Amino acid sequence: MINGFLIGYCLGQQTDTMIYTQPEINPTFQYDTCTNVRSSVKKYFIDNYKMPTILIDNGYNGSVYLEFVIERDSSISNIKVIRGIHEPLDKSIIETLKTMPKWIPGINKGKTVRTRFVLPISIRWLYGKID
Repeated sequence: MINGFLIGYCLGQQTDTMIYTQPEINPTFQYDTCTNVRSSVKKYFIDNYKMPTILIDNGYNGSVYLEFVIERDSSISNIKVIRGIHEPLDKSIIETLKTMPKWIPGINKGKTVRTRFVLPISIRWLYGKID
C-alpha cells in the first residue's frame, strides 16, 4: 500500500494481444453435421439468416467479405466489412455473424491464440441456395 492506495500486480494476467494470421492450427467452426469451416458457415447462414424484406428483391450477387478476430475464449470480436455490397445488407450479415455459436480458437505452440479470420459470405447462401 502506498499513500493509502493498493498497488499490486495481477499474476497470471494474459497480456498477449498478438493477433495471428497463420497459427499452427487454424480456428474452426463446427455446425450441425458439417465437416469443415466453409460448409459449417454456409449451413449456419442458410439456417439462420433472415434477409430484411426491403432487400429481398434487389437482385444482389457476389460475396461480402468480413474480417474478424476469433478470441482465445472462442468469441468473435473486431468485425469489419472489408468488401461489401450494400450497407444495409452488410449490416444484416454482421448481425447474423454475431449470433453464431462459439468457434474453436486457433492454436500456436500448444496455446490458444487470437486469430484474424477473413470470411466470404456468398449472397446465394443468403437466398437459401446451396452451391
